Amino acid sequence: MKIEKDGNGHLYVEWTRAKKGHARAWVQHRTGDKDGAGTGRYLNVVRCNSPSHPGGNPTDFPIFNNLPDEQVLLSFVYAANAITGWTED
Repeated sequence: MKIEKDGNGHLYVEWTRAKKGHARAWVQHRTGDKDGAGTGRYLNVVRCNSPSHPGGNPTDFPIFNNLPDEQVLLSFVYAANAITGWTED
């Protein structure tokens, strides 16, 4: 799995989540009024219409631990795939 950086400087991972489906997860850093949970970091997840083309509204989760962004991303993707049972063929 490859961690990349988007145009806003956020680290992200994109993966296949079904035969024709993709998803993207990224860690977003927020301050001030945009940091509603007071954690400074949020894990965002969204489906992709096609590879490298996120679509829809992302779901965000405040991050309450001190894990590095890379570890948050990899842990989330591995856990989500383990729970759903998806493996790339």
